[in-house]
Amino acid sequence: MRWIKKTSAPSSFQKYIKEPNANFNSNTCPKKELRKSLFDEQSGICAYCQQKLPEEKGQPKSLKVSIEHHCEQAICNGQNGTQDKRLDYSNLFAVCIGRIGVPIKLHCDSHKAEVNKKPNKVLPMKINPLNKNHISTIKYLRSGIIKSTNPEFDKELNNILQLNLSYLKDMRRKKWFRLIKFSKNKSGQFSKSKLATLIDNDLAKKNGKFCNHFPGLSEYMLKKICS
Repeated sequence: MRWIKKTSAPSSFQKYIKEPNANFNSNTCPKKELRKSLFDEQSGICAYCQQKLPEEKGQPKSLKVSIEHHCEQAICNGQNGTQDKRLDYSNLFAVCIGRIGVPIKLHCDSHKAEVNKKPNKVLPMKINPLNKNHISTIKYLRSGIIKSTNPEFDKELNNILQLNLSYLKDMRRKKWFRLIKFSKNKSGQFSKSKLATLIDNDLAKKNGKFCNHFPGLSEYMLKKICS
């Protein structure tokens, strides 16, 4: 997870939410434009796990990129004293489908949706990628683990988003060690400057989209190891 700077909602969505019967789940909701806007402002990565979101000809694949409500529609619906965030652009993110393996293991929004079906009070989730203070609590370990120094946020990363599933953790671990491995100079000694160059290249964007998975991990290594 990394900080996301929100931009303005697409004009079609701003116009739509003013309609008297506007409903996010309606076929008339301009989700194609909405998905593209969220995809672009997140530089093409999932708001939670930071894997690259699949695209085709510059457009996010609708069957592979979901629109996530940070505060669930069933919770932040304007009832029982709650704020109605169902059509609130600041409550929306682009996320991956969050499914892997056989049997299927869930993460990100897909696992969060399962949590929402249970009779508990852990939702809405507190940690929010729009909040810089929240993101500043996040750390990465060389083992590939993502964690937060805030105990409540840490539980959410693990129990709601399942960001430490073995395959996600393994991908992050491999990236960490790959960057360290190629940061050695000719004498075999580790070089901070070489690592910084590698990370700068790793954080490169093409047409405004990150070229590699897990930019938050790279940014953390740059700050933690190279500064």
